[in-house]
Amino acid sequence: MLTKLQYFVYTAILAAGISSVGAYGQVNDIPNSAAEFRELMWEDLMSPADLAAILNAPMLSHDSFGWEDQIGGDPADDAYKNALQSFDVNPDVLNERIMIPGFIVPTAYDDDRRITEFFLVPYFGACIHLPPPPPNQIIYVRFQEGVSIDDSYEPHAVKGELTSEVMRNNLADSAYSIEAEDVEIYTY
Repeated sequence: MLTKLQYFVYTAILAAGISSVGAYGQVNDIPNSAAEFRELMWEDLMSPADLAAILNAPMLSHDSFGWEDQIGGDPADDAYKNALQSFDVNPDVLNERIMIPGFIVPTAYDDDRRITEFFLVPYFGACIHLPPPPPNQIIYVRFQEGVSIDDSYEPHAVKGELTSEVMRNNLADSAYSIEAEDVEIYTY
């Protein structure tokens, strides 16, 4: 259950992320041709019902933190509340080789301190500052080769086959996973 402050912060971040995700540019120095990977945007990962619920969010007053008291009883309100915590995936993107940009939240390292497992999230600070995105907006990535990041503010492009494997971690839960073929810095 989201707290009142978490709800307010998440709604603002998700709205900004969905409206700005198309601003991403191109991947630099990734050796495979773009034709081999379907480039996805974060809203492509949401089920059609969840995306509709988020895009048709109920009108809420932000004068106080009583958002939970403002939602309820109406099917559209319930759909919105459920979308904020949804594991529902979009079947149209499953089992495809995809490329998606995002930010790395490390969960495992190798002996050389290279990141071998991580959450890929749509905006900087997700999973570090509450609330995390809903599970269908988080991808668990395994990258055997490992990646080092010098700047956590830099987005990275991940390429690999997208599956609907659920991963749970003390940082967040994800509804998707990828065995990465490549991870590179992404330039806007």
